[in-house]
Amino acid sequence: MRNTKLLLLVALGLGMDANVYAQIPQRALVPADTTVQRPPVNLDVAPYYGVGFQLGFVSGVGFSFRYTSPQRFALELNAGYITAGRNRAWYSVGAEGQYQFDNSLDSRFYGLAGLGYYADDKDPTGNALSYPTRFGIGVGYEWFISRAAAIAIEAPLTFFIGEPGVQVFPTPQLGIIYYFR
Repeated sequence: MRNTKLLLLVALGLGMDANVYAQIPQRALVPADTTVQRPPVNLDVAPYYGVGFQLGFVSGVGFSFRYTSPQRFALELNAGYITAGRNRAWYSVGAEGQYQFDNSLDSRFYGLAGLGYYADDKDPTGNALSYPTRFGIGVGYEWFISRAAAIAIEAPLTFFIGEPGVQVFPTPQLGIIYYFR
């Protein structure tokens, strides 16, 4: 009752006629129901799996496999191998954990932490890279270019770990992934 009198005084103070206030339906004055859940987005409902290709300095270069859970977590495994004859090979293996901050039907924004090992293997010398182990933490954004395919751009801060010590650089990563159930 007190709120009704207050609204009546405000309406009169704004130059509104009391009859105008009386014609406002009472259901319009009831606060909106905020307990209604939003409809689920596809990646929020069931686990998804994906395969694709990753190019980056943190979690590997090569083929990717990703598991995305409905609880906002994802795990990505990456591996690649290229040979140049029998005396030289380049390879990398890595893993990346992701936590989704935002998920919609056409994009996904997430935080990431990754670890990778890279090698430039020459027969007599072994791994020629000074910083073969890498760790990174950062953010990523994924755009769905179709119902199941997405392009990801990631911006981690990369820690290069090796014999000379540790170096830190921001390094971009790119990926393309195809999701399926």
